[in-house]
Amino acid sequence: MQPISSPSVSRLQRLLCRAVLYGLLWGLLSSGEGWWFFAMILPLLLWLSERWPAPLLRLGWRHLPAFIGYFLVEMWRGGFDVAWRALQPVPAIAPNWQRYPVRLQQTSSQRMLACLISLLPGTTVCRSCLSDEPGVEAAWLELHLLTDSSDWQKSVARLEQRLSQLLAAERPLC
Repeated sequence: MQPISSPSVSRLQRLLCRAVLYGLLWGLLSSGEGWWFFAMILPLLLWLSERWPAPLLRLGWRHLPAFIGYFLVEMWRGGFDVAWRALQPVPAIAPNWQRYPVRLQQTSSQRMLACLISLLPGTTVCRSCLSDEPGVEAAWLELHLLTDSSDWQKSVARLEQRLSQLLAAERPLC
């Protein structure tokens, strides 16, 4: 009897790890119910994950706690800011549009920044031109702001800098 070759062992380990991860996610999202259905779709999930693998972001793990703390503080600050504005007799808003040039190089990092900006107080991304292809114009995001009086540029730049530190594929923007 021959030992199993190394590539097939690593593939088997990868599939087993994914099956466990999918099972944990299923248990969390379904409140631990419907395991018979999960057992039926698991082979399809595993086949699809082998057929079309999604690249995972590489993280700078030492920056993760600081990023999570920053993210939670900004999320709460944004919630309180919007609640305060909603409770005012005359809303303290002066909506406008601003364009922000993105310094991140990877398209996936740029997309993550666009998603995270909406959690900053009074900002949301409405349109973007994201690209890491040579010869294409620089990447930018068009933001809708509740007020121009806030220092939105510093907030977005700080988020972009923290994100560049967290993502190992990016060069830090310090």
